Amino acid sequence: MKALVVALAMTALSANQPGAGSIDGTWTAEFQGRTFIRLELKTVNGTISGGMALGDIEVDGQGEVKRARDVPRDLKHIFAATLRGSTLSFSRKDGDGTDRFELKLLEGGKAGELTFEVSDEDIRELAKDGIPPPKPIRLTKR
Repeated sequence: MKALVVALAMTALSANQPGAGSIDGTWTAEFQGRTFIRLELKTVNGTISGGMALGDIEVDGQGEVKRARDVPRDLKHIFAATLRGSTLSFSRKDGDGTDRFELKLLEGGKAGELTFEVSDEDIRELAKDGIPPPKPIRLTKR
């Protein structure tokens, strides 16, 4: 009986934690009816893996999405996925470079904010063209 009480208590505690179990699933962002981000995550033996597809986006002067193209069909593998509290950091290859992201869980893991981790060098390069870094993009878990 004591073992059952301990097991139930541990299950209740883990269900309320914003841990890896709540990160699993398909996360999407839409703009004007178009899905332009799809992030699929899965946890196996404590390791988070998955893939991400990004449609081309254009931001306005404040960094808000003003145009977005449909997400490509194929996902690119993510790596270096690390969950700290309610924030998942991960990377993905894009051509010769590596893109870095953070997904901050919101609303008990039903929504999130995806932030593009832009280097200082990239920020300077964008600024030359009058382009601000993109603001966090809201994702919804499907």
